[in-house]
Amino acid sequence: MPTTHLSAPRVFDVSLPDLTLEAGARITNHLVRGWWWGPAEDVPWLESRARVLSDDEAQASALRVVRRTVTEQQALAEQARHRGPARAPAPVPTVLLVHALTGDMRAGGKGGWWEPLIGARRALDPSRVRLLCFNNLGSCYGTSGPADEGFPLRTDDARFGPPLPLPKGDLRQDEQRLPATVTPWDQARSILLAMDALGLDDVELVTGGSLGGMVVLCLAALAPERFARLFPIATTESATAWVVGLNHVARQALLMDPGFPESPRRGLELARQLAMLTYRAEPGLEALQGRPAEWSSRALHPMHSYLEYQGQKLESRFDARAYLAQLGAMDHHDLSRFPGGGLARIRASALCVGIDTDQLFFPSHMATLARRLREHGLHAEHATLSSQHGHDGFLLEWDAMAVLLARALALPTARGPEHAFPRWPEVHPALNPPCGTKA
Repeated sequence: MPTTHLSAPRVFDVSLPDLTLEAGARITNHLVRGWWWGPAEDVPWLESRARVLSDDEAQASALRVVRRTVTEQQALAEQARHRGPARAPAPVPTVLLVHALTGDMRAGGKGGWWEPLIGARRALDPSRVRLLCFNNLGSCYGTSGPADEGFPLRTDDARFGPPLPLPKGDLRQDEQRLPATVTPWDQARSILLAMDALGLDDVELVTGGSLGGMVVLCLAALAPERFARLFPIATTESATAWVVGLNHVARQALLMDPGFPESPRRGLELARQLAMLTYRAEPGLEALQGRPAEWSSRALHPMHSYLEYQGQKLESRFDARAYLAQLGAMDHHDLSRFPGGGLARIRASALCVGIDTDQLFFPSHMATLARRLREHGLHAEHATLSSQHGHDGFLLEWDAMAVLLARALALPTARGPEHAFPRWPEVHPALNPPCGTKA
């Protein structure tokens, strides 16, 4: 790969066409916030295709909930429209990163969720590759989501008709209080529209873990001609009953808070505490949060304070309705929902990685995914990441992850014939209602 001059990372906003979601609600004033790090030659192109935030603005917004009025969204959409050249100038490969449930677009740089893997002479070197990450649709860090005024409600899920009246005593929630349904298919289409707006067609590697891995698979199915290599981590082809059940309990903790929907603080803390138990494994928790040295009937166990800290930390930085939207996206993940099967559309080579102690997405799911991709004639490898920390191992095991990233980048290119499937966005209308055309 060619070596170019390294620039500083940038955070940017891009204005996109309206997007009709899979369940029928419509996103207007569609905005996506992204993160870029790559060759300095890219900077004029990026500034002409998006609104690049100043360093101070980007720092001030790091892991801060973004709430915008409709007027503010409209003004920002005008500022973030592209007016520049059609394609990025520097001849370097593009690597697309997709974040997990409550992450944001800042994959690298100070505080980035993959900071130890990204930088000069690291596994992902921005002097050799162009790195992009977008905040997922329905989140709360700058991409259109429930924290924004005017984001659609569950009652706008027009594909399934109006909700039935709730009889007295019915435990279902009033849909006027819930965000519209967002699925990983929707999140993938939002990312593809952002790539279109930037004028980027080809991606050498797309990777993400957990919910991010779900979106990775949807991206590869929606636009098989655009992705050469996949690196899904700790995810699955479709959400299992185990995952849906855990998310249901977390959701109920949030919905039953008397402060919902305006300020369900304790509910969000409890939902996060449950999630943390699924993200970690017993060996790691025992090593880091073991029993106190001295017994007392009144002493908190280290595990108690650990969970309280994790709950309070998320409550201070995340929007409750966005959390519901992301849990729902995970629940609704199903590659087979694409007519004919989404897996059959993928043409990229793949490295599917499971984590040996993962209690949320069991490692067998990734072995099965690799096998099924091979059955479709693709080059698909399987690897196991060993970690005492469970599901979060892909955010903690830096040395092992660096090795796996190098392996993923070296996968043979496995693009199939471009005529085999219609190019994005001319795909099946059930998963792609009219939402604009390529730039």
